[in-house]
This record gives sequence, structure tokens and C-alpha cells, in this order.
Amino acid sequence: MPSFTEVYNLQCKIFEPATANLSEKELNRLLMQLYEYFPFFDQGEGNKKPYDTDQDYSKKWFLAYNHLLKLLEIRRQESKYKTSLYISISAIIISIAGLLVKVYCP
Repeated sequence: MPSFTEVYNLQCKIFEPATANLSEKELNRLLMQLYEYFPFFDQGEGNKKPYDTDQDYSKKWFLAYNHLLKLLEIRRQESKYKTSLYISISAIIISIAGLLVKVYCP
């Protein structure tokens, strides 16, 4: 299990303004790293028990998790909007080209 310092450093990195500019792949990498720091007690023999949700460590972990999920959702929406924009621009160009062909080549 990682130390609290490692977890808090990762959480600080997640909430830095520069993190909002990371690519979807980099955000997924941060999310996988955060998964490794999931708060649990090792009860032996491979049994794990999650920390209580009212503990400070768990609250901060879930805040970081929710923040990363929101950033990932924003990235996915941006890519959808960009694709839609490119398709719209292509449709306009094709329509203009078709109109020009009709006008100048009777």
C-alpha cells in the first residue's frame, strides 16, 4: 500500500490546473494510478476491506476519482464535437462544390 504522502501528491497533481489540458490517454493513465491507491485494509489471505467513506483518506480519494472522471467526460465530449464540426464543414464544402458544378457546367 502506498504512503499517504504518495497519495496526496497524486491528488494534488490531479487538481492542478495543468491537468485539465492533458490528453485522454494521459488522464486514463492518472486514473489507473489512482486505482492503485484505492483505500482499503488488507485483512490477510487476499481479503480486502474498503476504508469507511467518512475517513479523510477515502473522501479525498473519491474527490480525485470524480474529478478525473469529469475531465475524461469533457475530453470525450470535445472529441465528439470536433468530429461533428469536421463532418459539418465537409458537408458544406461538398454542397458548395455541387452548386458550383451545377452553375458553371450546365
